Amino acid sequence: MLPMAQIKRGVQTGQVQLGEILLSAYGNEDPFFEVDSVPFLADTWPASVALHEATEPFIRTRLERQGLTLLYMVHWNSQGFYTRAPLIWLEQLRGTRLRAFNTLTFRFAELLGAQPVTVQVPDIPQAFATNLVNVLFTSAQTGVDASAWDFAGHFTDVGGMRPRNAVFANSRALAALDPAARKAVLDAAARAAARGAEMSREAEGAMLDRLRRQGMQVTAAPPAMQAALREIGTRQTQDWLQRAGPDGGQMLERYRALVTH
Repeated sequence: MLPMAQIKRGVQTGQVQLGEILLSAYGNEDPFFEVDSVPFLADTWPASVALHEATEPFIRTRLERQGLTLLYMVHWNSQGFYTRAPLIWLEQLRGTRLRAFNTLTFRFAELLGAQPVTVQVPDIPQAFATNLVNVLFTSAQTGVDASAWDFAGHFTDVGGMRPRNAVFANSRALAALDPAARKAVLDAAARAAARGAEMSREAEGAMLDRLRRQGMQVTAAPPAMQAALREIGTRQTQDWLQRAGPDGGQMLERYRALVTH
């Protein structure tokens, strides 16, 4: 009913009662909405789960201030590099034209020494064919959707980040339901959260298998390359922290405690 940029506002105003968004699409509004898309802040599943737990109260509070009730959030797949040749070290990316899809990946490309180019998913095959871009950094799911095997022979899975979709309701509309109906909605949301977490993990493996079946070489990043990527992630995390202020510092402390334990 509404394009992505209008969904959140539409639920706030009561134009629709429920909405689903990619949180990072609203990063310009609040840094907490893009924290799960900070590259290499959480690049493994355990780290992604810990970040989810650490950030959920902050995101819930921010939505409540805007008249919204967070129902649940679910992760997307991990990220990786689609290239024509095997990717062994980061220096290979210097000078390439790398597809970026938000402010964070734009900066990520710059820190890699690549030229960021904004390309929407439906335009990816044509962008590769015309050499507008020659490296893609995205999920296995997006690679399947774009038939990446038609233009890239290699997928280097680096974890990167696992952005989340959030489903929320207009708080007044939810409160106006009778108690039994409201409980049914919240119970269904809790079940969807648990089911979504399981399905997200399964989908990640399934999409990697799809790439392999289409003849793509799917590999993990060499340790030295992964370490270098995490260094870039540390830099971008500090940039995020400067924008997020005291709440960002509290959240990162909680996240790091969860990862450690």
